[in-house]
Amino acid sequence: MSHHYTEVLIVGGSLIGLSSALFLSRHGVSVILAERHAGTSIHPRTPGYNARTMELFRAAGVEEAVRAAGPWRLTGSGLLWAESLTSPNHRWLERPSSRQDLSAVSPCDDVMLSQDVLEPVLREHAEAFGADLRFGTELRAYDDGPDGVTAVLADRATGARTMVHADYLIAADGTDSKIRRKLGIGRSGVGVLEHVAGIMVRADLGSALRDKSFAICQVNNPGFAGMVRVTGDTMALHVPYDPADGVGQFTAARCVELARAAAGIPDLAVKPLEVLPWQSTAAVADWFADGRVFLAGDAAHVMPPAGAYGANTGIQDAANLAWKLAYVLNGWAEPSLLETYDTERRPVATLTVEQALATGRDWFGAELPPEVAAVELVDEVSVKFGYRYDGAGFEDAHHPTGDPGARAPHVWLRRRGRRVSTVDLWAQGAVLLAGPEGAAWTEAAARLIGPWLSSYQVADGPVIPASPLLGDPERRWATAFGVTGGGAVLIRPDGFIAWRAAEPAGPHTDAVLAEAVRALLSGQVAEHVRTSLV
Repeated sequence: MSHHYTEVLIVGGSLIGLSSALFLSRHGVSVILAERHAGTSIHPRTPGYNARTMELFRAAGVEEAVRAAGPWRLTGSGLLWAESLTSPNHRWLERPSSRQDLSAVSPCDDVMLSQDVLEPVLREHAEAFGADLRFGTELRAYDDGPDGVTAVLADRATGARTMVHADYLIAADGTDSKIRRKLGIGRSGVGVLEHVAGIMVRADLGSALRDKSFAICQVNNPGFAGMVRVTGDTMALHVPYDPADGVGQFTAARCVELARAAAGIPDLAVKPLEVLPWQSTAAVADWFADGRVFLAGDAAHVMPPAGAYGANTGIQDAANLAWKLAYVLNGWAEPSLLETYDTERRPVATLTVEQALATGRDWFGAELPPEVAAVELVDEVSVKFGYRYDGAGFEDAHHPTGDPGARAPHVWLRRRGRRVSTVDLWAQGAVLLAGPEGAAWTEAAARLIGPWLSSYQVADGPVIPASPLLGDPERRWATAFGVTGGGAVLIRPDGFIAWRAAEPAGPHTDAVLAEAVRALLSGQVAEHVRTSLV
């Protein structure tokens, strides 16, 4: 048996595992990923990636590659109700966010892209950053000790085993996570809502869709009732069923019959490909971390598909955890920083599951269990951008506060004659931004500076291209971040505000900033924030 060392072992190579590998490896962390399947997904699941997720891909340098991979061009809201795919009896479902202009909220837009198209992009770029991705490989056993994780991986084709020694392990092994079960971590929530058969068939609809392009179509007719997605010549049918009858009822002949009924074309040529049962579930793990093991994605939380929040929430888990692991492994931050993964991401996951349930009620009329029936539906853009890490729920993403614990607002600035968003400034690590009278803050940052921190001073208005200051031609930065011209903010590597000083600190500048940085790197709240700003 061969032996290998890596800083982080990832179990599961779907969207969340691949995103974790991408985010970690771009931070310089060594990664081994084990995925039991021979390759990336062949299922066109998860139709959309929201603009907040695209900000994270932008920071990782893959935004353009994701967009170029072939996103869907949608008609209307992208959500369709129809008697059949080809029936004139159809309507576009109301989706307020589809009409909202995100340009004031983010430099990015939502992207409609199926999972089977996205995963190869993530795989390619993670490998380019040096991640060791082992497909066709499964976890056979592992032990988590105070000094690290020891795992046995097996090549499913040859049976060859490898012992991997890692500092940390990320369980991205799905809703039925074996790692979560081994850890004895339960789940809370309403549980299984319905059992669904995911049926993949090949069927060329040609021009029969009449230029209708949708992310999801809810089809209802005597022969078919369920959700349909179409990508190229592949149809994915999602049909609720009684588990007492078993998934075996979906024979090849039955799949052909259902596809023809959904399409509304009785003689449609259909080739059945696969039937994959799944459960529409709403549940959140009782904790997201145990020793050196972290749960991410469906291993940590599952939610119904309305709103497409599930995969996006998982990718955002990965971004939150990746920078913290990188800072700890590089010796820049204390291990206590890792404790904030659970305290930040679990409450957000719980709130997002509730919103996914409420969205299903609003879009499709889905019935909710009594305990969540009264959940107030939050504006979709605020669910995507407005979640906070200070326990304050969601803020209005169209009117961000700039508070510590909230996402750093998007403001267009100018750097050396080029347009740059505040979103771009944290791409390489934590960043301090100070106002035009805040030179004392950037000077103090220079005395603390390391590869984990950069700093900039923002002018009040435009600047010449050669200026070391960031230009603010729209004069929005100070207002957006809630500071005066002498104030400053410290932004984390995931784009959330760690600390803010609304005004100058005078002779205490060095001490105040040092306390803020110490708090950031230890996962605590800076005393200055606690007493002055919160």
